[in-house]
Amino acid sequence: MHDFAFGDIRVTRIVELEMPLLEAKEFFPDWDEAAVAPHAGWMVPRHYDPGSGKVVIAIQAFLIRTPRHTILVDGCVGNDKPRNRAFFDRAGFPWMNRFLATGTRPEDIDFVLCTHLHVDHVGWNTRLEDGRWVPTFPNARYIFARTELDFWLSQSKQGRMTRTGDYVADSVIPILEAKRELLVEMDHQIEDGLTLAPLPGHTPGQVGLRIASGGAEALICGDLMHHMIQCHIPAWSTIACADREAARATREAFLERYAGTDTTILPSHFPDPAAGRIVPEGAAFAFRYIGE
Repeated sequence: MHDFAFGDIRVTRIVELEMPLLEAKEFFPDWDEAAVAPHAGWMVPRHYDPGSGKVVIAIQAFLIRTPRHTILVDGCVGNDKPRNRAFFDRAGFPWMNRFLATGTRPEDIDFVLCTHLHVDHVGWNTRLEDGRWVPTFPNARYIFARTELDFWLSQSKQGRMTRTGDYVADSVIPILEAKRELLVEMDHQIEDGLTLAPLPGHTPGQVGLRIASGGAEALICGDLMHHMIQCHIPAWSTIACADREAARATREAFLERYAGTDTTILPSHFPDPAAGRIVPEGAAFAFRYIGE
């Protein structure tokens, strides 16, 4: 785990897994070995395993503690759930033990923010109890962008989730049945210093979370970028993007906006320590980890 302080707001990174996970040439349709070769110095082995051809991906949540609220951002893959991806199928990850090691209990969470509703961001929304999926964080309101929820409910209803398995059925709908949802617009303010940021493209209603306190700023940006190569080559989107062109446009605008600023960026899938800043580099950009 890593802790980051932004004024009086504390952010703790809670990792479910971090490993070479996805075939680069499959995950990035535009992957070109000649294009990535100049980046081998920083990519190998921390971000890319040339032996397997896989990019290193972290799956992680962010625990946010303010003077008023305790908030979990994204719920990783989760345990015990039927998934079409073998590695995720009925998993037994130690994420909950790591969550509890922060000194926080599931009952302490006031809000769960889902940046978007993909399989690796909603799994711990629910847990299995007596054969039923129930909210893992029983006192929390689960924040869903209305646009995002409507899209995925439609996908589930139409049976269009065969690639992953219908995680909406076990990780989203039980929240609605328990009436624990909070439907919001994509610029919703949770409290002073915590405001959603629209980041559509990867999914229609993806949001980030802007953090501002004591003169410090940070932004949890979900899957705006999956891998650091997308700073250097922003045009590359992934097969997981609902609209690759919209994802590219949002990413390029984001990189332009934050390059050279003091805003700390926390992408959902960057490996340890995840947090860094965007800097201009030639005609594109680079990512510099905090403390390096």
